[in-house]
This record gives sequence, C-alpha cells and structure tokens, in this order.
Amino acid sequence: MRARLTGQSELPRGVRNALAASVEDALALAAQRIGTAAEKLARVRAAQWSGACTAWWGVCPHCGPTLMAEDGRSWCRQCGTAWNYDRSQGPCGEPGAYLAMDALGGTVLVCAAHGRYMQERLEGGLLLAIPTS
Repeated sequence: MRARLTGQSELPRGVRNALAASVEDALALAAQRIGTAAEKLARVRAAQWSGACTAWWGVCPHCGPTLMAEDGRSWCRQCGTAWNYDRSQGPCGEPGAYLAMDALGGTVLVCAAHGRYMQERLEGGLLLAIPTS
C-alpha cells in the first residue's frame, strides 16, 4: 500500500513521506489521533457545564498564568504541577468563583485563578466573588 501511495505524484510530498509503513501502523496512528481528539472534545464539553470558568486560555489553578507546554503536556513554572494534556490551549473549565464585568456591561464567569489575574487588569469593570454555600 505504501509503495502504491508514495508513487502518486498528486499527493503532497509531506503526505507521501508521512505514510505509515504498514496497515497496522496506519491504524495505530489513526486510533491515537482519534483518542487525542476525543480527549480534547471531552475537556471542551466539561468546560461548558454550568458553573465552569468560561476563559478560553488555561492557567495553573494555584498560581495563575504560569503554564508551560510542550509535546501535548503542560506544567506550572512556579509550583511544578503537571498535566498530561496541553492545559494552556482551550477552555479552562475550573469551577467558577468570580463574575467579571467589563466597562460595557459584558460579563463572564471565571475561576479563582483567572479572577486573581484579571483583578489587576480589569479597567473600569468589576470583579464580584460568587458566594459559595
């Protein structure tokens, strides 16, 4: 299969050179990519639950915007907490702790870490703590 596909000049060179050596390799790679996509979708879905932080960039829940990411994993530069996915990309999803309102009246629900970070940067707006029971 590889020999037949690599000989097709209408395929881009990057695709021809990236073809798997066997059907088993191709299936394993496809399964890995599907699994990675499913994990990302599950995190996006979890972040859409009522009461979740709506910020679309990740932070360390303890330290704030101190994340580093490489090879699909992330970690906090300050406390060393690590995650087996790239937490810096996509929705936060931590429990909401603050309602942030900008000067024009727009509101977003954010977690404690995003709230602490926004507190110093929210010009003309309000950051209201959400009471917990």
